Amino acid sequence: MFFFDFTQLCQLFKRNWKWFPFSIVVCLMIAALYLWFTPSTRGVVGKMEIIDKSKNVSSGMSAGMALINSLPLNLGSSISAGASLAIDSEKEILKSNTLVRNVVKELDVYTEYRLRKWGRETLLYQDTPIKVSLDSTHVQWLDAELPLYFHQIQLTVSKNSNGYKVKTRLIENEEKTKLPTQSFATLPATIVTSAGTLTITENILSSREAKAFEKDYTLNVSVTPPSVAADNFIDRLSIAPPSKTVTNMFNVTLQDKNIVRGIDFIKGLVNAYNQRANDDKNEEARKTDEFVNARLAKIDIELGSSDDDWENSKKQYQITTPQADAQEALTKKSQYEIQLVEIGTKIQLHDYLNEFINDPKNLFEFIPVGLMDGSSEDQTNTNSTGSSSFISQHNQLVKQRNDLLKSVSDKSPQVQRLTESIQDLHPTIQLAMQRDREQLVMQKNTLDREYARYSGRIGSAPQMERVFTEIGREREIKQAVYLLLLQKREETAMELANTTDKGRLIDEVKVDGSSTKPKKKLIILVALFLGALTPMGVLYIKYILKTKIYTRDETEILTRHPFLGIIPYSGSEEEIRNLRTNLLLNLKPSQKTVLVVSQHEGDGKTFIAQHLADSLNSIGKKTLYVNTDLRSNNSQLSIVNSQFDKGHPADILASEEFIKQIAATKEANDYVILDSPAFSQYVDALQLAQFADATIYVAKAGTSVKSDIVSLNKETRLPELMIVLNGVTTK
Repeated sequence: MFFFDFTQLCQLFKRNWKWFPFSIVVCLMIAALYLWFTPSTRGVVGKMEIIDKSKNVSSGMSAGMALINSLPLNLGSSISAGASLAIDSEKEILKSNTLVRNVVKELDVYTEYRLRKWGRETLLYQDTPIKVSLDSTHVQWLDAELPLYFHQIQLTVSKNSNGYKVKTRLIENEEKTKLPTQSFATLPATIVTSAGTLTITENILSSREAKAFEKDYTLNVSVTPPSVAADNFIDRLSIAPPSKTVTNMFNVTLQDKNIVRGIDFIKGLVNAYNQRANDDKNEEARKTDEFVNARLAKIDIELGSSDDDWENSKKQYQITTPQADAQEALTKKSQYEIQLVEIGTKIQLHDYLNEFINDPKNLFEFIPVGLMDGSSEDQTNTNSTGSSSFISQHNQLVKQRNDLLKSVSDKSPQVQRLTESIQDLHPTIQLAMQRDREQLVMQKNTLDREYARYSGRIGSAPQMERVFTEIGREREIKQAVYLLLLQKREETAMELANTTDKGRLIDEVKVDGSSTKPKKKLIILVALFLGALTPMGVLYIKYILKTKIYTRDETEILTRHPFLGIIPYSGSEEEIRNLRTNLLLNLKPSQKTVLVVSQHEGDGKTFIAQHLADSLNSIGKKTLYVNTDLRSNNSQLSIVNSQFDKGHPADILASEEFIKQIAATKEANDYVILDSPAFSQYVDALQLAQFADATIYVAKAGTSVKSDIVSLNKETRLPELMIVLNGVTTK
């Protein structure tokens, strides 16, 4: 059973106060050693904004969103999901091994330098006294060997007054091979290994930086595969928006042991991201440029054929300028001729584009956009709100898919979702293109009817008029298409020359002090706390695991019976007097016989019984001490006759003669003190309890167990039970 006393616990802590400063000093020393040997890492953070170029797309996109959402077979939801997926794709691109590996190679951080001094290592970056370079062929070879074979080169470069001593060790998977130690008087130096050729050169440092390496030093150098180094950076890289409501901005945070290296890495990562985005943009522009150039070559041939027809017709009719027979009719039909040229231009461009879309090999290619823009000022053009919105959505999905394919497999769930979205969208684009062409044909038919009506008024217009009109119209259509494609080619060339960044750092890369590890102040506080808590915990555990009683306070907590007092280990007449006084205060006038018991032999019950009887006699109280411990060879029952000498103790205590003797003794004395055998050995004390008016239970400090004291709370066979603690030491 567990008993807790706050006052007693405080006294325990007070008695053992010397352990507290000792424990605090030890914990602070451990914390200092931990901080000394543990390299500190600090968070470097840069705030990056993703520039959404889709905001420049015409408002036709937003106008077509309602149509997109109404598409059958959940096509609309698939297309909308692609927009939310794009943000996650940008994060995955930033943390892709391919992109990070480019930064690692650019900064040459797959080679690490650690300075050993006073038992600790410090990571160096630009301030290293030497540079170790591995030939480019084997740098690529290290990555090519992965994942089956992991190769690493470790060097220990020691500088002294005689020059440089280099210890080389090669690691292949779990196997380590030590190479012979080499010494060099000066640098540069070359070391040839099976994993490549290493070149060691001196690094150019500032005077302040070089001063730190004037004396002897030891430098540990490791060369790892760039892909492995990239994975290490990715593990320490976190990309998250500054808040849930912001979707075009990220906090790019890197935990690194060198602040300068961390800052350079984040800047390099943003630059590599922009370079990759520009490469992707240029790929789309190049596809459009190829399409435009192919169509220009085709139209150039067709224009040459139209010119030949025009020239041959003039030769045939031997004229230079055709005359109009009906000037009024020609004026009326001129506006329809212009419209027919425009609508013919649209239909031909539409057919070129439809030919490209229907080609299965172009399913995952960028569809040229903007070919139909600017071809006319006619506000009835439905193409801008028809197929063009789906084509723009198709190009966005293709771009996202290409971005993911550069960092993940085409079997990944994200790529599969984008592939399905592109495939689901393709029939919709074909249907929209078909509807667009039907509308254009309907417009052309209407214009043809109006044109035929006014042409009929010419009546007997000569055959040559019709021939020259048709040839001229065809030439105008092809010239309009040719000029439009030339304009698009110039726009594509300007787009290729444009290198606008897709992402930019909107603030200087800075150190995030809140993410510094290890946190020195916190560790010191924890050391102080543990230093104070450890002795408290040890003492507390010792306290709760302690089964024996030592003090008066412990005894009083355990029992509900009156506590008469304590007897020191060396004995004290004053404490006996206090015991006598407390006994008399607790006894009633009718209570004359006191039984003294204990749990075990040696608890001091006989000592207390004898001295208590003597103390009562000293104040005029006629008191008789009776030793009823018949189990002891040296004991004797002073009030019984010799007839009991050969009897069993239990029989003697239960005999009529013993009862008479006890009764006679009570009558002849003021008090009778009965000394009994130990509880744990015999039941004699319970037999004697029937003659007693009160009971003194003697517990011994450091010997009596708590459970024995607690069990007295349920003991009803001992009359008027009182407790005395014997053998208490000042300690």
